Amino acid sequence: MNKILVFIGFFLGALLSIVDSMIAFSDTASLDNEFGLEIISWSFFISKVLIYSAIGGLIGFIIKKKINT
Repeated sequence: MNKILVFIGFFLGALLSIVDSMIAFSDTASLDNEFGLEIISWSFFISKVLIYSAIGGLIGFIIKKKINT
């Protein structure tokens, strides 16, 4: 239970970046396209996943510290 909140934060951050990319695709896609994920730049997508995961892990760490005190 010590690090479970941090790992959940990392996972939710990565999931949020994927959902964010799908929403960005649906904003610019034509009406006859299926719902999907279009990645224009892999380096930008990977950096976004890492940043969102780090933020999620940090939030999980802060919540863990607040619960334990």
